[in-house]
Amino acid sequence: MSEILESEWSHFIDAVDVTGEITRLTITPDKEARQNLVRRLGLLSIESLKAAMELQREQGGMVVHVRGNIQAVLQQACVVSLDPVESRVNETFEAWFADPDQAIQLSKVKHDKNVKVHGETPILDESEDPEPIIDDKIDLGELVTQHLSLAINPYPHAEGVHYEY
Repeated sequence: MSEILESEWSHFIDAVDVTGEITRLTITPDKEARQNLVRRLGLLSIESLKAAMELQREQGGMVVHVRGNIQAVLQQACVVSLDPVESRVNETFEAWFADPDQAIQLSKVKHDKNVKVHGETPILDESEDPEPIIDDKIDLGELVTQHLSLAINPYPHAEGVHYEY
């Protein structure tokens, strides 16, 4: 079916260890992972990065819900001068994971129900269409990386620098 792949920053947890009780953890990448993330995300450097998360089983134990907060200090190149610009990220996120068979089943049932009722294909909320758990593992490092990539300023400007045309 699917195989588990490591990314620039992988931090795997065993999904079977997540229960109905909230599990709290904080993860930070090591120096090598930060360098890999710099290349992946097109940054000059990552001064600091940490993610505090809460994990809990929901929906009768079929779905793992992850809530978290990312805090980072990054160096980006100014889009005008290419000078270094410090960027700070403080972003919350949520994600849902389920065994592949359950994830497909949950989304299919909800999709089929909505199609029959409304006659059109709905866009499912992320909580109703969880990501698959691969080999009983969830890669929290990759999850944080994806949410960090969405939180980075796409057009950083050095102070006082303006584009003239």
